[in-house]
Amino acid sequence: MDTIENHFSEVLDGANMLDETEIWQVVKILKFTKVSGGTVWLFGNGGSHATAGHFANDLLKMCGVRAINIGDMASVVSAYGNDNGQEDMFSAVLQKMLKDEDCAFGISCSGNSPNVIRALEHAKNQNVYTLGMTGSSLHSIINDCGLDGLIHTPGAQDIRVQEDLHLMICHAIARSLYDG
Repeated sequence: MDTIENHFSEVLDGANMLDETEIWQVVKILKFTKVSGGTVWLFGNGGSHATAGHFANDLLKMCGVRAINIGDMASVVSAYGNDNGQEDMFSAVLQKMLKDEDCAFGISCSGNSPNVIRALEHAKNQNVYTLGMTGSSLHSIINDCGLDGLIHTPGAQDIRVQEDLHLMICHAIARSLYDG
């Protein structure tokens, strides 16, 4: 039976296994996006959508980085999902909104979410920076997208632990970009 102590132990173990060079690469690109006046376009599903929204808030409010969670554009995203299919609901928005100085940041615990992958591939084809955050699986599609920065949560098999680590990483990135 899982306990609270087990959860905290898994989160701490996962945090100790993070590759800080992956995180610093993302920080570097986000700093460049900020200085160039670009927008960070974030997207994910379920808990990753919630993390993307929280991170967009922190980037904008605390760091002065223009950031938008595409999923928070509910009427637009649901219209594209209905008309074009769920796989294209994020990439369709990027197709209309993405500019040269922007950055696309996808979050997927499995690393296999078709709509996140398609959005990252679209952004990559537009020659903007592409960033991602995923769980521990080395067999995820996101690993093969050739992203400019990709953060993994090694050792975290439980999606709840992955999501906790993702939010913790977002807070660490925001702290390093703090504009206070």
